[in-house]
Amino acid sequence: MADFMATIGVSNQNKRPHVVWVEPWAEDFTLLPGEELEIRASSTLSQPWFHVVEFDGHTQVYIETINATYEVLQHGNPLQCGHNRQSAVDAGLDL
Repeated sequence: MADFMATIGVSNQNKRPHVVWVEPWAEDFTLLPGEELEIRASSTLSQPWFHVVEFDGHTQVYIETINATYEVLQHGNPLQCGHNRQSAVDAGLDL
């Protein structure tokens, strides 16, 4: 069981899909307009924290800690890497 946990939410208020990258794993999750997700990081060694980098059409969320594990949730349901990826491709976003 993790001793340390942190959660960050990401919302897409744009009119087109938006890709959220979880780093350093380079896993992608695409949010459609009006959608949001949560990233929950945990570690047994130190308190996780997040470094967020914004780009046009993309957000990189770096999980900063040692020995981190994480999950990405939408409405409490786990998402898999590549969630809505085809929508990002169809919108012309680089992946």
